[in-house]
Amino acid sequence: MFLPEEVPVRRNALQASSGPASRRRLDGRFITDEPLAPYDRHVRRELASWSAEALRRLDEAPEDPMERAAALARAHQDAALIASHLGRPNEARLVCHAGLDCVAEHAETSGDEAILLLGFGPLVELSRLDAGLGRTDEALCVLERLAGLLRGQGLAFGALSISAATWSRIGPGEGGAEGALASMVAIETQRTLLGSGRHEAALEIARGQAPSPHDPVLEAMRREAYLVSLCRLGRGEEALLVGALWAAEAHPIRRPIFEIRHAESLAAFGDPVRAHAIAEECVRRVESRLAAGPATLFDLTIAARVSRLLATLGDPLAGELCRAALPAATSLGDVPLAAELALRILATDKRTEERAEALEALRAIATGSGYRIPAVERAVEAEDGPLLARSLKERAPSYPRLFERLLGFPPDALDRSSR
Repeated sequence: MFLPEEVPVRRNALQASSGPASRRRLDGRFITDEPLAPYDRHVRRELASWSAEALRRLDEAPEDPMERAAALARAHQDAALIASHLGRPNEARLVCHAGLDCVAEHAETSGDEAILLLGFGPLVELSRLDAGLGRTDEALCVLERLAGLLRGQGLAFGALSISAATWSRIGPGEGGAEGALASMVAIETQRTLLGSGRHEAALEIARGQAPSPHDPVLEAMRREAYLVSLCRLGRGEEALLVGALWAAEAHPIRRPIFEIRHAESLAAFGDPVRAHAIAEECVRRVESRLAAGPATLFDLTIAARVSRLLATLGDPLAGELCRAALPAATSLGDVPLAAELALRILATDKRTEERAEALEALRAIATGSGYRIPAVERAVEAEDGPLLARSLKERAPSYPRLFERLLGFPPDALDRSSR
């Protein structure tokens, strides 16, 4: 993949911008607030097939009370995510509240208090919806109310009610809900703070949180939030120190997270040569994973992030990595990730055939995935002219029926009531 004769040229150009003086200023282009820690990632499938599959699973929900409640909770979560990707946040919010109603009803009719734990999923989705809409305080408030259970308080949110006494029966215990809830709240809080630019608060929480060797994903998130916040606050020396340390000591599964973060920090504080060297090593491992197959969503997320760093460094090999990763992302079915890779090919690769292949992938996303991704639409329209508007039923034919099954009325009833 690498062209040996180009490497000295690239390194000489990078070397010109390196040096201690440039480290005093942050180049924020290299730092991303979106975590790499592999927590609760979903493959963001084409919306038509996703909604059809969710409806089919809903029709096949088992009769066992706990299994049925879990299946219905999953259906509500899928419907909320689909509504969000369709650009219908109000419907997504209604679905989440309906999910809370469903959980509370099944817990009451079955007499199984453990079913109440399924309500945490809709509450987290509500928090994410608020965060995505820029309602950071509201998002954090939801998480804070969840955290109240860990302090011996009860939880009352919509139809969901868990008293302190009930929580004492269903929460504690080794491997129980208490530990999972603590990790979930901590991770989601850091994601919300980073995404909203509240880096001082994220740094304070990460510094005050005890290391979590028993929960490697939580520990990875804590370290990532700490490192990103140091960078965003311009504290380069500290960021480079902890970045190098954590990249060296991390478990091999999570090492790519901190190698990339270390490389981003180096580039941001004026050492692009070392950043590039680390990125090249990351690329070699990513390519090995892609060749061995099948690639996981985490593998492809790492590939996209490395390619972003290379592109920001001005290395055209970013496009080569995207070309290697795009078929795997398409096969896995994650539409926004495939879009990111194809768009980066267009931005970094000048070859006609490679650009044509990337543009064809973007056409498929713009016209057949159900998603409306502005950068994708702009790229396609620049080549083909204006795209035809597609209705809700064209973008996700099964979604209206899924929504109606869960809430008892179709989504177009909301449209009519708002006129």
